[in-house]
Amino acid sequence: MLYTTCCIHSTAEAIHAMIDKAREITYRTFRKHCPDLDAWAEAMSYFRNPAQGLTLKNDWHVAYFKSEYQGKPCYYLTHSAIEHIWT
Repeated sequence: MLYTTCCIHSTAEAIHAMIDKAREITYRTFRKHCPDLDAWAEAMSYFRNPAQGLTLKNDWHVAYFKSEYQGKPCYYLTHSAIEHIWT
């Protein structure tokens, strides 16, 4: 799955439907299914090495989910109360 959009560029109806069907998953599962996660994390100013600073994996404010977005299977994460969606 590849990064598709975030809730800011979607509709409330699509996001609410996605959230209603969601189940929480682990970072490891999310990473396994979303190969461009490193590029997204870098764009969001996360470090790859914990010795350099905060990594996405170690950010306890981020949660990971599996769901359905506009009829398609998806994975999404919440970051600063924004849903970032991979389809």
